[in-house]
Amino acid sequence: MPPPAQTGRRRGRRKGDPVSRETVLAAAKGRFARDGFEKTTLRAIAEDAGVDASMVLYLFGSKEALFRESLRLILDPGVLIEALSGGEADIGTRMVRAYLGVWESPESAESMRTMLASATSNPDAREAFRGFIQDYVLAAVVGTLGGDDRARLRAMLAASSLVGTAMMRYLMEIPPLSELATEDVIRLVAPTVTRYLTAPADELGLPG
Repeated sequence: MPPPAQTGRRRGRRKGDPVSRETVLAAAKGRFARDGFEKTTLRAIAEDAGVDASMVLYLFGSKEALFRESLRLILDPGVLIEALSGGEADIGTRMVRAYLGVWESPESAESMRTMLASATSNPDAREAFRGFIQDYVLAAVVGTLGGDDRARLRAMLAASSLVGTAMMRYLMEIPPLSELATEDVIRLVAPTVTRYLTAPADELGLPG
């Protein structure tokens, strides 16, 4: 009796192979960046990663948590910390240049647009984005600035300037801000960021 016809070999992770958080996270980042938060499903992420959907839930707990963690692959808090650490330019210039660089990099620009759009239109994505800002970005920046409540408020004020600029320039594309050269945007926004981060507390009117 002739052997049965062979079917195509199954692709993807072989049964029994260890499941990597990084593999699932990379698949999630790709899905969120392409489809946005609302249209992305855990099942689709699992298929991209070659794992069961139950394993995705086991590793990350929820789609919101996976979205929050995926943001770290796009906007690495370490990039901002490096900008805070020192350099020839003033602190505001370093921060704005590093942040805009993420928005204008071919590797991350479209992902930033899609994921920020999700955060402004979906309540679950917004909560995940808030957690990312608080738990990763602000925590890292505040630690560099001193770690107290005033440092946290300074970091939040600087972040409001950076995120607002990005929304108007890259997401909503409102001129004339969207039409300015990057160096012009840096020159215009940097003094405000520098002031938030370094000006005396009484000059800023920070609460005691």
